Amino acid sequence: MIYSERSALIVGAGAVGAVLGAHLLSAGWHVTFRVRPESFLGYRRLGLLIHSATGQQRIDGERFVCDAVAPGSHALVLLCTKMPDLEKVLDGLAHDDDGKRIYITVQNGLAAPDMVVSLFGYDRVLAGAAVVNAIRTGLGEIEVMSDARRLTLAPLRARTTLVARDIAARLHDGGIDARAVDGATGLLWSKFVGIEPLATTCALTRMNLGEVRRTPHALVMLRGLFEEVFAVGRGVGVSLNDELYVRRWRSFFDGPEQMRPSLARDMEARRAHELQWLTGTVVNLADRAEIPAPLHRRALRMLTRGDALHAAPVGHAA
Repeated sequence: MIYSERSALIVGAGAVGAVLGAHLLSAGWHVTFRVRPESFLGYRRLGLLIHSATGQQRIDGERFVCDAVAPGSHALVLLCTKMPDLEKVLDGLAHDDDGKRIYITVQNGLAAPDMVVSLFGYDRVLAGAAVVNAIRTGLGEIEVMSDARRLTLAPLRARTTLVARDIAARLHDGGIDARAVDGATGLLWSKFVGIEPLATTCALTRMNLGEVRRTPHALVMLRGLFEEVFAVGRGVGVSLNDELYVRRWRSFFDGPEQMRPSLARDMEARRAHELQWLTGTVVNLADRAEIPAPLHRRALRMLTRGDALHAAPVGHAA
């Protein structure tokens, strides 16, 4: 028996999962956070503390689990883990799936929805793109830099369009700026062409967005990678219009000075990262479509070796 339509299992307690889950909790939803076994005792003991300009919000440790939940206990599952953890997470979720709950993917890259569909089918999976300006500063600590908490949903098949709209409306009532759009491919690529070039640039230069904007060779790199990912997307048949091009390029100048994608932070800290799902995806698609992508190929080689650029110009491929 489902608690209610206002119930969500948040898989992952990083920035995205913490912020979205906290807003749902504040709106009276039944929310449970599923975390890694190695982190569980820390979350259970300390809970989760979210710092923002409006104050602090503490989420009690009893909200955290590391293993199966009762089948039917949650109507929605928000998959907020990073790509390196997703396959293992899905294996665990398959064991307590009730055949009814809806899964929402918010991972970077393009692969997550298909991975989830392979287990739960098209009718119970929605692609999602989240915008949250926050960082995890330690176990149980999240710092929120702005009030952004947007979540856009898209069906993977036209027959689930009404499902996406209904869930977006429920989440909107739960304090999240949620909406539904038609077409998962367009939604995923719209996010991908914005996050991938910046993530690759910041990983290579070890700079944040403000530093990239002020550093000529880094800005040249960002522009080159941005041009390439658009060319690759269009080359594999994705409709990426000029309005999206202008909007995404402008976002690099409108975004917060301190913004630094997780790929850059994770690689510098030598944690599991999403290189193969970001930079690697562009190279793989370029190979498949026989499209030149020299900057991405060079970036992938360098990041795979663990190299980083600090001062040398990188506007041309080696």
